[in-house]
Amino acid sequence: MLDTKEVGRLLSRTAMKDKSAFEALYALTSPRLYHLLKSIVKDDALAADLLQEGFLKLWFKEMPSPPDYPWAWLCQSMRNLAIDELRKARRSKEDSLSDSHDEKVHTTQTFSTQAEQHRLDVCLQTLAPEKRNVIVLAFEHGMSHDEIVQHVNSPLGTVKSWIRRGLMELKRCLS
Repeated sequence: MLDTKEVGRLLSRTAMKDKSAFEALYALTSPRLYHLLKSIVKDDALAADLLQEGFLKLWFKEMPSPPDYPWAWLCQSMRNLAIDELRKARRSKEDSLSDSHDEKVHTTQTFSTQAEQHRLDVCLQTLAPEKRNVIVLAFEHGMSHDEIVQHVNSPLGTVKSWIRRGLMELKRCLS
């Protein structure tokens, strides 16, 4: 059982930049907070990153006064971080999907005939959205792999695979 009075005491001392209290607070609460975060984001690495981010914010930000319910406050703070991260990821994904749809229209303008434009449009629509998006970014906008990685927030190997597989699918579709 977690001693909520101890959590409150450690939070108060952490607010005064007591390093040993901060370390004790982390040791006492981090396993439970990690499991809370993991239950929300469903990803080990992301949960660990959010736990670290939450404790960094706790250390570097001013706490106006010790909360009345310190454990609940700490859990809610971490929960809010996780929810914000999920919202950010969802917005990024939605932006990426809408960008790929908008950019597809510009890609077809590079083809000389109406028939070629139509065939490419049909074939691009058969691709998964992420493959379509990275192909448009690479060939229409001339972005490098590193720039695409930054734009779509995915690992380099994944981006390269999407491009390679997407081009193979386009080739099959266009031939």
